[in-house]
Amino acid sequence: FIGAKYNTVKARLANTTAITYAGDVKVDRIAAAAGWFLTKNVLLKGEYVVQKYKDFPTQDYRAGGKFNGYVIEAVVGF
Repeated sequence: FIGAKYNTVKARLANTTAITYAGDVKVDRIAAAAGWFLTKNVLLKGEYVVQKYKDFPTQDYRAGGKFNGYVIEAVVGF
């Protein structure tokens, strides 16, 4: 199989003593995947992911954060 997905989250975070959140923050994630059944009950899947953290204040450790990379996983069904 092949697939693609797009997820986004937009939220207003609660202020802390160290950080004041003036507005909403946003996280975007895009993934493309391909997989196949090695046997009747074993699925092997590979995925490429890009995730970005947007609109976080500079004091927040997620400000400007992003990652991208490959994920490989196997699933066994019973």
